[in-house]
Amino acid sequence: MLTLLSHIYRLILCIRKWLYKSGLLKTRTLPYPVICVGNLTTGGTGKTPAVIAITKILNMGMDPALSSENIHHVAILSRGYKRKSKASILVVSDGKSILATPEESGDEPYLIASTLKNIPVVVGGNRYKSGIYSAAHTGANIFILDDGYQHMQLHRDINILLIDASNPYGNGHLLPKGILREPLNGISRADCVIVTRTNEVGKGNIEALVRKHNHDAPVFYASYQAADLTDPDGYSYGVNTIHGKKVFIFSGIANPKSFRKSIEYIGGTVVGELSYPDHYWYKNDDLRKIWEDASAVSADRVITTAKDAVRLHGLDLYDKTGAGPKLLILHVEMMIDREFAEWIKKRILKSNSHEPQAHKGK
Repeated sequence: MLTLLSHIYRLILCIRKWLYKSGLLKTRTLPYPVICVGNLTTGGTGKTPAVIAITKILNMGMDPALSSENIHHVAILSRGYKRKSKASILVVSDGKSILATPEESGDEPYLIASTLKNIPVVVGGNRYKSGIYSAAHTGANIFILDDGYQHMQLHRDINILLIDASNPYGNGHLLPKGILREPLNGISRADCVIVTRTNEVGKGNIEALVRKHNHDAPVFYASYQAADLTDPDGYSYGVNTIHGKKVFIFSGIANPKSFRKSIEYIGGTVVGELSYPDHYWYKNDDLRKIWEDASAVSADRVITTAKDAVRLHGLDLYDKTGAGPKLLILHVEMMIDREFAEWIKKRILKSNSHEPQAHKGK
């Protein structure tokens, strides 16, 4: 049955692609460059850390020797996966303040907004309308389209494809039998490829996979680095605080193995673990079980991910007795090859050099 459904899904993809190629469905164009960050699979490739890393690169500005247009005003456009707000346009952050709750915005947009405190983050199903709103109200002149590789409704100037080094083929099957959102020949649309999690499994031979479908896109490599451990109030403990400690971990993410490896890499000894579905919103009963299971294995610390911490919003995160293990939150950063920064800066310059008419909406 799943094989049949995957074939039906493939047919729908082909029809959709033809409708856009024929012009029966329209692709609209924003007045400023759009950088798309996405993947071919469902979850787990590191889109959120990549969006944050790329935004930081762009926010540092261009080399004045290359262009006088050296000030970037980046805005993030996201659909807000599993958000509870029904608003067509929801401003998670205006670049000054966070204006929505995690429940309203979805966990990933909220995490991006709280990490990049001076960057507007706007969610909505129609990313063109979100972009027009952002340009008018926040002064944005570069848009990063979060998780938009298959979002054909919006023209993008730069397509950045993420491929997970630990699972580059996505088990080889389309949804729902597998985790591929589209066939691997979708690599052909990429302007560049970033291979993630190379610190966990190495670089492998992914470039050969890319070259099978795309002869021109440069391939960059990225790894994760533990940046900090904080408590729920944001107090920093540093990553060395769990060295040699017994740790209980829990997460509701697409790749819990990566989280465990990060903890072990910084010296924590994992003595217990609970895994929940991706994007799982925790309840007080879940926390009670987490505290109980952690105490049963005499854990010194309970640790979760920064994305999971967003989905603990509104819960009591402290053990009232003071006897339970302390909850800490692991923050990671994506480190991309240094050459990537120069590549994307030059591509942005190329996009900005286009005639204004090239960016008018259709």
